[in-house]
Amino acid sequence: MSRTIRNIAKTKQCERFYNLNPKIRIYDLDGTVIDSSHRATHNEQGQIDLNGWKEKSTKDYIFQDTLLPLYAQLVADYKNGDMVILCTARELGKWDYEFIHFHNIYYDKIISRPKGNQTADHLLKKAQCRYLFNLPQYKESEKWFFDDNETNLMALADLGAVVSNARQWYKKA
Repeated sequence: MSRTIRNIAKTKQCERFYNLNPKIRIYDLDGTVIDSSHRATHNEQGQIDLNGWKEKSTKDYIFQDTLLPLYAQLVADYKNGDMVILCTARELGKWDYEFIHFHNIYYDKIISRPKGNQTADHLLKKAQCRYLFNLPQYKESEKWFFDDNETNLMALADLGAVVSNARQWYKKA
């Protein structure tokens, strides 16, 4: 029986502080850590065209994405020993993971949209992160949520997270 060996880029290891009381840092990807705006088209109501987005989820398009300034904060949080969770409302494919690992976007866990799920972003993220606010091992931990969407921010604030609008990180002084 032969096995195919794939060369997959992995996130590089870095020195990390062993934090006995880590904060939980939840980061959105698009518009927060990654600029993927070149792939987004919108319909007449201003909503993203999901079919157009999926068509542009190819290696060529994904590797045109760039990192935003909040990436530096994510790295600092990770190296400080905080739990870093990537929470995106997009379905992640092979090339998304390749991009994440190639650009050393550090994380402890990734939460993404299940294939075929059509739940509104804010409801999806709230449901998928609820365990962090209810399970005993996480209940007392300070939780921060970084996103560029007000509705998503309000949803996690309702759970008890400290929220930070990613757009504030990019404003010019």
